[in-house]
Amino acid sequence: MKYYIFADESNTDKARYMLIGGIWIDEITYNQVIAECKRFKQENGWSDTTKFNWKNLSKKTLPQYCAFIDIFFKYNLQFNCIIIDRKEIDLKANENKDPELGFYKFYYQLLRQNSKKDVPYYIYLDRRNNSEPTRLDTLKKFLKKDNHKIDLLGKVETDKGLDIRALEFVNSNTYDLIQFSDLLMGAIGFHYNKRHQVPEASTHKIAFAEYLAKKIQREDLIFNTERRGYKNFNLWLFKTSKISQKI
Repeated sequence: MKYYIFADESNTDKARYMLIGGIWIDEITYNQVIAECKRFKQENGWSDTTKFNWKNLSKKTLPQYCAFIDIFFKYNLQFNCIIIDRKEIDLKANENKDPELGFYKFYYQLLRQNSKKDVPYYIYLDRRNNSEPTRLDTLKKFLKKDNHKIDLLGKVETDKGLDIRALEFVNSNTYDLIQFSDLLMGAIGFHYNKRHQVPEASTHKIAFAEYLAKKIQREDLIFNTERRGYKNFNLWLFKTSKISQKI
């Protein structure tokens, strides 16, 4: 069976906390979810290419956005997110002093740590402009690579690479599961960066973030499940500036 990952990034401006996250889903569930998303959009008068995203959330669309994200919870989809604290982590802290390279090191960590071995993955990332056209090729190479290390007894331990069948940039307008990722990370970043506390905070974004927190039985969206996480809503706040894997 095929497995898919639909990922995106959020708060890549000068916000303190930057997020990279996505939806992990098997082929059967994926087909069910996209069929339901299509029905939902048709029933609400939206076109198939309507893009639900955090930026476009408004007072008028709030009810539809809440109903749309309910599809994520109906199918108990797996969401994994890595959160980078820019006050503790410098994206330029690598041998090339390259912040884009640092960004993709965190993409590597997210995908490698949350994916199963011996499962065929098809990975789709929301399109972004890169200074180096080979970023995805390099990322794919290292995700597939076996890693070896020596344990305390001198025995070689092997961390087997992932079975990556595809790794591509896509237009999120036509990928509903990337839109789920966008909405989830928009709300999480809204809380993590304390934007809900400023006087001019959007009341409808406050309402959506509160709705999401209630769905996962949390007071807010500021929490840390650590690297491996739990259940199906994992927020991994990265704690160190050292990333051992070179990429």
